[in-house]
Amino acid sequence: MIRVAHLLPNMVTGGRERIVADLCRHAGMIGVEPSLILYDPDAEGRRIDPGDVPQHALDRHRPDFAAALRDLLARERIDVLHAQGHIAAALAAPVAHAVPMVTSLHVALGSGWRWAPAIARGLRASRAVTAVSADLARRFRWLAGLDIEVVSPGIDLPAFRPAERPANHLFTIGIAARLHPVKRHRDAIEAIRLLKAQGVAARLSIAGQGPLETDLRVRAAGFDVEFVGDMADMPGWFAGLDAFLLCSDHEGVPLALIEACASGLPCIAAAVGGIQEAFGDAILAVPRRRPDAVAAAVRRLATDRELRVVLARKAMERAGRFSLDAINGVWHSIYEAATPGAFLKS
Repeated sequence: MIRVAHLLPNMVTGGRERIVADLCRHAGMIGVEPSLILYDPDAEGRRIDPGDVPQHALDRHRPDFAAALRDLLARERIDVLHAQGHIAAALAAPVAHAVPMVTSLHVALGSGWRWAPAIARGLRASRAVTAVSADLARRFRWLAGLDIEVVSPGIDLPAFRPAERPANHLFTIGIAARLHPVKRHRDAIEAIRLLKAQGVAARLSIAGQGPLETDLRVRAAGFDVEFVGDMADMPGWFAGLDAFLLCSDHEGVPLALIEACASGLPCIAAAVGGIQEAFGDAILAVPRRRPDAVAAAVRRLATDRELRVVLARKAMERAGRFSLDAINGVWHSIYEAATPGAFLKS
């Protein structure tokens, strides 16, 4: 076994955190003993359970953060430090000479340009840099100064199965994403308003938590919109939907979209980030920030059963490319390359 420590802010529900939790739960299958180092440990929200793994809180704001991180890695005899995100890479750059580092990129740089020099140092100090989509790999190539390998998220495919949709009920479309401006929930709510004005009955189910909840509830007042909070049982929630939607300004390869596809749901998503490359014609792609286009796509699905059947079939076929077992094999190879001989020694 080799010891891999994942460095990330915290385990409050999100795509990155779910990826890390899956890596931890299945680590034994690839000869890895995982641990977590959380540099923003006091964030509020429901936390994802990564299983029985050591978790270390190390606030990044403490003045001796780099020294404390270096001491922790030495004390725990860590073989590989896995920086989960570009900020994690920037924070870990000062210790990359002491422990082999691998960096995974999950989201675009956004407004974090002040971090660019430190991010570049972290990426260039890494033994390997991966991105969840080809789009992200292209965006960070100039900072990394090296080739970035695309490693898509994986899901436990058997956990997600098509469900029998209730007959003669209100057409229900779901969106699962953190309640944050970049996810553009307002566009989904506006689409429901437009559909109501057109005489099309549809319900929107919003799963997630975040800072915009109060504002979004105000926007949704008077329309058929439900807020179900952070969902622990995603397969159960998918079973009550007729279709799935993402309106984001940017995405890598969203876990929720993969899971919706595996659940046999026809899906609508904004044509941003890595979505079109990853999903192709298995989804209905719409322009970002276009509630009218979202409304038109929902109307097509609500009124065209044959289209729903075709998209559901294509979605399930596409989801088969994101097997967690296959992705774990990729991580074994990456860790092995970062620490030659470590698996043999263990």
